[in-house]
Amino acid sequence: MKRFLIVGCVALMAATGCAQNKYRRSSPETYYENGQKALKDGKCYPAELLFRNMLMDFPGSHLTDDAQFGLGQAAQCRGEYLTSIFEYERLLNEYPVSPHAPAARFQIGESYYQQARDIHHDQDETNKAIQEFTRFIEDYPTGDLVDDAEARILDLRNRLALRDVEIAHNYLHWGYVTSAKLYAEDIIENFQGTEAALEAKLVVARVKIKTRDLQGAMNDLTLLAGQDLVPKLKKTVIELTVKIQKELQKK
Repeated sequence: MKRFLIVGCVALMAATGCAQNKYRRSSPETYYENGQKALKDGKCYPAELLFRNMLMDFPGSHLTDDAQFGLGQAAQCRGEYLTSIFEYERLLNEYPVSPHAPAARFQIGESYYQQARDIHHDQDETNKAIQEFTRFIEDYPTGDLVDDAEARILDLRNRLALRDVEIAHNYLHWGYVTSAKLYAEDIIENFQGTEAALEAKLVVARVKIKTRDLQGAMNDLTLLAGQDLVPKLKKTVIELTVKIQKELQKK
């Protein structure tokens, strides 16, 4: 029995050693090349092991910041967004002049963006993503990813505004017409250029219908119809316009 135990332990140690050696390389260049290939192939955990082992085996390498950035990428690849934020922030703190610094700053925002939840939940990650993308634009105003950051901010601001639009719709449904109008007007003013702002204009038109300002509602809907609307909103605008036209013709 003792003999079998010893043999088993030796076999286990050998297997562990083989597993460890599988992710060991003889040079930082080979580590980095293999780590990048693993990421490209979607092998997130092997990529993480290769970059981490590279930092342990060659701490003074000229590719150290590349490996640190790779750790952030590997964590993102695995959906471990808190870890990816940590790894990217570590790169920015330890290698502030790295060529990867702009991308790391952008990917911190992207990691928060990937965690952002729908409008029915807490929007903490949404707000943090907006802050990080805004910081990226401020830090790297001529960077290649500025357009992407601006697009992300617009999308995130739209998410926040859509939550407020839902509140405005609820106020209208509950009969709080003045509150619905004030909420909608605030969205229109503060979230210009978003889908939510167009939705808010529909709320204002509905408020006018409720208060029997049919001509005012018709004017608002006509202006709204000239905008680039999503199909659902466009359908609603057309239906309301037809309904009001019929009522106005009766007068």
